[in-house]
Amino acid sequence: METFIHFGCSFAMGNGVPEYIKGIKSGVSATSPINRGNFKKKYGMDAEAPHTCGSILAKKLGMEFKKIAENGISNEMIVRKLPQTKIRKTFVLIGLTSYNRREALTTSHNNSYWHTWKMVDPKAPPYYKDLPFTPWVYCGETHYTPALEADGQIRTVLQILYMQSFLKLNNVPYLMFNALHNGFDDPLTYECKKLLQQVDQKHFYKLQGSFDEGQHGWCVKRKLTVSDIDEHPNVAGQRAWADELHKVVKDIWNAN
Repeated sequence: METFIHFGCSFAMGNGVPEYIKGIKSGVSATSPINRGNFKKKYGMDAEAPHTCGSILAKKLGMEFKKIAENGISNEMIVRKLPQTKIRKTFVLIGLTSYNRREALTTSHNNSYWHTWKMVDPKAPPYYKDLPFTPWVYCGETHYTPALEADGQIRTVLQILYMQSFLKLNNVPYLMFNALHNGFDDPLTYECKKLLQQVDQKHFYKLQGSFDEGQHGWCVKRKLTVSDIDEHPNVAGQRAWADELHKVVKDIWNAN
């Protein structure tokens, strides 16, 4: 049977769906690779599997489901994981996270670890540091500037182009979308505009859409989130977003 693979961050993980919250409250974190097996043993499922848009789309297409996602990761992690994944006989769905997240390799006790850090607007409230069910690992922070914003956007477009080239080279049907807003509808540098013209938009759902056309903003606008503070999609939000993508995914799969 073919496999449907969903790459992404916490929006792909399913933060906010009942199984995820149940695991966090019980002290068995579904997001930790170490604890994920314990969660499956205790609850008989992989945390959020029945309720994420990826698993819903896989079921609609009659495919097996595989998720490659972690909370708070960067697009750089998706770029790193993609060529390490077996993608024969698959459909790949990629939910891009925010361009202001970066990845750094650190070494401790002769072991290497990948950590995510992010650009932080000094005026923004530190929501994520206070939410008990969001185990965001901060490797560091740097203040947000227009130059860093432009740099992040260009990096993101280059990452998109790399992943699209890799998937086309391997004849893998795929769809990309903005899980979090990447600001491609904002004023952009000349270089970023030129690079965006190279993106295959038939395989990118609303590349330059506004905030409320990516998964995050789309769910916020329709009040399909966990709460006013935790803006991860709830079960209804995950299902509705799957319905939003279904026709596009189906058409790409059938054309393969």
